[in-house]
Amino acid sequence: MKYVMIEIAYYIAGKAKQILGGTLSVNQYKDYVLALLFLKSASEYYKSNDSFQSDENKPFLRLLVSERSSFDYLYKELGSLELGKLINVALYELEQANSRVIEGYEINRAINFESNILGDTDERLSKLRELLHFFQKLTLTDDAGKLIDIGALYNLLLYIFAEEAGKKINNVLTPKEVIGLVAELIGDNKDNNSLCDPVSGSGTLLVEVGKRVGIRGANIFGQEANWNQYALTKMNLMLNGFKDSTFFWGDSLSNPKLTDDGGLKRFDIVASIPPFADKWATEEAEFDRYGRFQYGIPPRSQATWAYISHILASLKPNGRAVVVVPAGVLFRTSESKIRHQIIEHNLLEAVIELPQNLFYGAAISTAILVFRKDRKTTQTLFMDARKGYISNKGIYKLSDTMVEQLLNTYKGFLSGEQVWQENSCPAYIATQEEVRNNKYDWQTVKYVEEKIERVEVDVEATLQRIEKLEKRLEFVNEQLEYCTQQLIRLTNRK
Repeated sequence: MKYVMIEIAYYIAGKAKQILGGTLSVNQYKDYVLALLFLKSASEYYKSNDSFQSDENKPFLRLLVSERSSFDYLYKELGSLELGKLINVALYELEQANSRVIEGYEINRAINFESNILGDTDERLSKLRELLHFFQKLTLTDDAGKLIDIGALYNLLLYIFAEEAGKKINNVLTPKEVIGLVAELIGDNKDNNSLCDPVSGSGTLLVEVGKRVGIRGANIFGQEANWNQYALTKMNLMLNGFKDSTFFWGDSLSNPKLTDDGGLKRFDIVASIPPFADKWATEEAEFDRYGRFQYGIPPRSQATWAYISHILASLKPNGRAVVVVPAGVLFRTSESKIRHQIIEHNLLEAVIELPQNLFYGAAISTAILVFRKDRKTTQTLFMDARKGYISNKGIYKLSDTMVEQLLNTYKGFLSGEQVWQENSCPAYIATQEEVRNNKYDWQTVKYVEEKIERVEVDVEATLQRIEKLEKRLEFVNEQLEYCTQQLIRLTNRK
């Protein structure tokens, strides 16, 4: 099943490039392709007698499909001069029937099939007809005739398009290994927990954590400022069985919409990968109505700590958060006062420094921070995973061995076990006093000893080798001088 899905994904990506890639970039055309996959797969599931369920944690997928949102209906209208409008209507009706549509931010407002970006009227119609014809013929079943996991196919396509675009700098483009590690760090869902990502990107993290932890759609919440990413998330959530989740369009820092009685809504779990390079407006932070910046106001040029402050304020009294951040968050002087307060309020549970270059197209160092409220210990676990990668043609990937060791070390820490220094995954449990002594610098190198293998040097033998090399050099210089003199004599004779 897995290999069938990979083949289908690359087949779709290849045809998309063939049809749209001549005049549009991957970042421009991927949304249209994913939207048509959304319509096609919803229709296939609706016509099928069986709802897809990949495992016990994943909800049944059963989308309601009206006549005008049916892919078969659109294909019958292939000759219509208003084909783009008909596709927009199909997206609108499918979203209205299957998700909580709040404030009217429909998918078709972000992905408009009447847009001139697809060309003038004739060119746009030609491209849309070719795309619809391709998807009409596309089979979404395996060799046994069973429908494949479209939610997984959708996310696989996101990564394929990201690789073609050459950029992986936000949630949707975050390496699968990192997203999987975040999900595993959160662990099992033993209670009826709620999950939030206030900077959702295309929803990949929400989907993967939701499936891994076993959280139902009604307990999943998110917000995203970018319209196109918002639309991708809405489709992603529905295709993965989370159609009754609550998801808003808007900026979580300047206009948080996940609120409750005038304050921020609180969650059991927050998992997030905020944008690495955002700036933010600090002007109103001092008088923030939600009290998000009690640990300090981050500088204007560094929005990551602003997002972390929002996340911490969104946790329930016993809530926990896992956040992927650029490594500068660990040590920048401009944010040291915030780190000071985080430690003194005993919120930091673990720090994992990751290898460089995991985010394709950006040679950036990153880390994972684990926060927990109502902690039973004041110690913090530091893990150094910077050397835990494998490389293939310049593409770096967090190794499976490192992921396993990180998870084992973290689980051992939670259960009170001793943490041992391992060459491949050095780790250390630091007290608050040790963090204070390091001036609230969270770099793992400040806590984790790197064992350097020292080789004994034979001084006498080394001196003898040096003496021989010096004599050899003296001989070479003499020969060079002789040759030079001979060359001069020959030149003078001429």
